[in-house]
Amino acid sequence: MMKELHIASANLITFLRRVPLFADLNDHALEMLARVSHTRRVPKGYVLFSKDDPGTAVYAVLSGSIAILLPTLDGRELVINEMGAGESFGELALLTGQPRSASAVAREASEVITIPCDEFLAELEAEPKLMRHLLKTIAQRLHSSSERESALAFLDAPARLARILLHLDQETGKRGVVIICQEELAQRVGVARQSVARVLRPWRRAGWIITGRGKIMLLNRPALRRQAEESEV
Repeated sequence: MMKELHIASANLITFLRRVPLFADLNDHALEMLARVSHTRRVPKGYVLFSKDDPGTAVYAVLSGSIAILLPTLDGRELVINEMGAGESFGELALLTGQPRSASAVAREASEVITIPCDEFLAELEAEPKLMRHLLKTIAQRLHSSSERESALAFLDAPARLARILLHLDQETGKRGVVIICQEELAQRVGVARQSVARVLRPWRRAGWIITGRGKIMLLNRPALRRQAEESEV
């Protein structure tokens, strides 16, 4: 169950100014967005919206982590993005008027800001800077999507898994330790959890990694980098 939070308008404006999408808006525009926004606390696993839902709002992450998931043909879900504090999502459906192209699920207990569709679109028409930031955001996500599709098409599962582990190792700042379970890894790689376990087993025997409950320690990054460069093609 999600819970409504009450945050002082000044604090909300300060936060929105740090969100790249809204960074260059003037005080009046930020005040308007803060006035119409709703801030909610959502538990881990909460579905903010599902694929094919109508686009009714733009979201910004105040704290926590929101996974953007795409269902696969065999019934699994692929993580195509993960939004952390200070990041926005859900803009594309409002811009195109089309249903949601993916689902958004809380990876952990999170706090999210919801900006209703009509108010966001009104600001989009009134503020050219917001439109420029939105176009930049969409372009960056299309680039990331293209890279992800190339990896799925041309890299085998071990190469994709090695790339993801190295990326997470660098992204989190906890060099050498990646906090993630095998189920979440499977969602990122686009394979079944059992397939992830089969890939990790020989790496563990070779001394490349150590696996624990919900975490993986990377002991041999050069070997993982070599694995990440291998493909089926």
